Amino acid sequence: MDDKTAIQSAQLRQLLSVSKVSLIASISLAAILAYMQSTVIPSAPLLVWCGLTVLASLLRIGLVFSPYSLPSGNAARTHLRWFRFGVIVAGAVWGSAGFLLFPDQHPRHVMFLIFVLAGMTAGGVISFSADLFSAVAFSLLLSLPITVRLFAEGDSVSLAMAAAVLLYLGFMILSMRRINRNVSENITLHLDADKREKEMRESEERYRLLLRHLPVGIFHYDTDLIITFCNDRCAVMLRNSIDCIVGLDLTHLKDRSILPSLFKALKGEMSHYEGQYEATFSDAKGWIYMTCAPVLDDSGHIVGGIAIVQDVTEHKSAEDKINSLAFYDPLTELPNRRLLLDRLQQALAASARSGREGALLFIDLDNFKSLNDTLGHDMGDLLLQQVAQRLTACVRQGDSVARLGGDEFVVMLEDLGEYDLKAAAQTETIGEKILATLAQPYQLGAHEYRCTPSIGATLFNGHQLTREELLKQADIAMYQAKKASRNTLRFFDQQMQDAVTARVALEEALRKAVERQQFRLLYQIQVDRSMRPLGAEALIRWQHPERGLMSPDQFITVAEETDLILPIGQWVMDTACAQLKAWQQDALTRNLVLAVNVSAKQFRQADFVARVQAAVQGHAIDPALLKLELTESMLLENIEDMIRTMNALKEIGVQFSLDDFGTGYSSLQYLKRLPLDQIKIDQSFVRDISSDSSDREIVSTIIAMAQNLYLGVIAEGVESEEQRQFLLGNGCEQFQGYLFGRPVPIEQFEAQLQRN
Repeated sequence: MDDKTAIQSAQLRQLLSVSKVSLIASISLAAILAYMQSTVIPSAPLLVWCGLTVLASLLRIGLVFSPYSLPSGNAARTHLRWFRFGVIVAGAVWGSAGFLLFPDQHPRHVMFLIFVLAGMTAGGVISFSADLFSAVAFSLLLSLPITVRLFAEGDSVSLAMAAAVLLYLGFMILSMRRINRNVSENITLHLDADKREKEMRESEERYRLLLRHLPVGIFHYDTDLIITFCNDRCAVMLRNSIDCIVGLDLTHLKDRSILPSLFKALKGEMSHYEGQYEATFSDAKGWIYMTCAPVLDDSGHIVGGIAIVQDVTEHKSAEDKINSLAFYDPLTELPNRRLLLDRLQQALAASARSGREGALLFIDLDNFKSLNDTLGHDMGDLLLQQVAQRLTACVRQGDSVARLGGDEFVVMLEDLGEYDLKAAAQTETIGEKILATLAQPYQLGAHEYRCTPSIGATLFNGHQLTREELLKQADIAMYQAKKASRNTLRFFDQQMQDAVTARVALEEALRKAVERQQFRLLYQIQVDRSMRPLGAEALIRWQHPERGLMSPDQFITVAEETDLILPIGQWVMDTACAQLKAWQQDALTRNLVLAVNVSAKQFRQADFVARVQAAVQGHAIDPALLKLELTESMLLENIEDMIRTMNALKEIGVQFSLDDFGTGYSSLQYLKRLPLDQIKIDQSFVRDISSDSSDREIVSTIIAMAQNLYLGVIAEGVESEEQRQFLLGNGCEQFQGYLFGRPVPIEQFEAQLQRN
């Protein structure tokens, strides 16, 4: 239907809707007019007019109340013509009243007739305003006859009335044009609105159909995270119905991994999520890719969000499969050479940042070719799979195991010690574990098979060597292992190999020393300004069965790295307390204070306070005679825990001295909080105070600081009277060093006391 036809259909509908009321009004006025004029008009013209009125009314009734009165399209155009014909007939009949019902001898009835016709003209303007032709035709046909009749009378009053009727008619026609224009504009606007509404409904329907049948899941949610719409694909993905999903509160999801993306959209930002998702009300689970965007109203305010969800499980599976083929060995599922090199590059970068060593272990199976030749390649593949499983079980989390090809494997160890010797020892430990594990029998189908590996190892620290150079070094070391006798581990550097061997031997010997109590305590005297003995420092020595008396520098580091320092430290504590108990029996020694060194690991034991208390109470000694010496390096971590432990021991009565002061990183902020009794000046400063002005300044500053903190101060390593005099002159009144006595066994120490 074109616009003109649509407008005509709308005009017709409006004309017909009003005509029902106007028809009733017209019939009523005709009856009133006939009744009023019946007394002054002869019967013949009155009956003629009434008959014409009835016929015109019947015609209009037929047009208005016809079952086809609201046609559309071309039929509307035809019906409009018939409607206009009915209007013309009605207008002509009413206009004939100007002649047939005009009582020229009765002015009052003439006025009534003019009044009725004027009212009908006004009513016609309103009723037929939708169609300008009908309104004008009705008004002209109704008004012109009475105007002519008035002009025919000829008297001045009639002429004036005729002129008034013409003016009234002109005013009505002008009003009709304006009213018709407004009505036409309203009809046009209404039709445009209907058209837009229809187009919008059709667009919305297409949009909904599109959303419902898109191959991706879509759901809408409001600002309260309540789902307001869900399409079919989304319901299928979640294995649920749309009715169950719509109205769901997203904050109650079992899998909340998507919530940050949904919240981000409500803040006006695009967001994405990719990962595993598990449905709340079904067993649906898969890998999804979701895009979220805000939904805005006409004012630009966020009223919710829309999420587009794609099930990419199959794509992800295919991607993982491709990735696996590219980076993993299909037989053992271990990383291949390509992935190993990538991880090695990352490990070199991490080592450069942290300063910690790493290692590569190149593993080759001994006599693998003979297995393939005798039992076949299937058994060889089965062996490789079992070797891969055992290697993976041998290493730590974060280390890597890779298969280069054939029977060659590589183990990459990261985050080892900061020093070569320690890192090599850790590598040796893991290598020995691999040797023992791979040497266990394998069950290859019905065959039990034994296989040994040859392992080459090399250390790395930062980017000193390239990835290829490191692999080459490990490969060379592996061939050294094969030449040596197979089923063994060799380091690329022979000196490193010798050092590792020596360290392992030292560790083993140290364990035996703990078991056999091969340790001794030596005692070095501590004196005051008058050279009177104040006490002693207990210094441990290892009485090695082959190497003789060993100082702590030769074994304490290994003891700390292997945690053997804990039983050793406990032995020192018990032995020192036992000595204090013995001294309490003699008036010469009962007031001597004994200083004992405590390691960081020992001090940080959860039950360290209880151990010290047990030793003090077990030997029934005065705790004030026991002085624990702590090093500055212990202040670098867990300072709050350290303060709590010291305070607990301080309550028992134990004293504290800060050993080697000036060589570490003491913070004055922490130093003033520590319940210390004494600071010990390190011997490295005391040694050169006679010749080095810097050392003299440092020592003077330490003494002054200790005095300001109300702490005692003792200098160790005093070997000359000149050193003692300088220290004494600066306020240090306690000393320890060769000037007063070397570390000696208890018998010599007590003899020295007797001589003094």
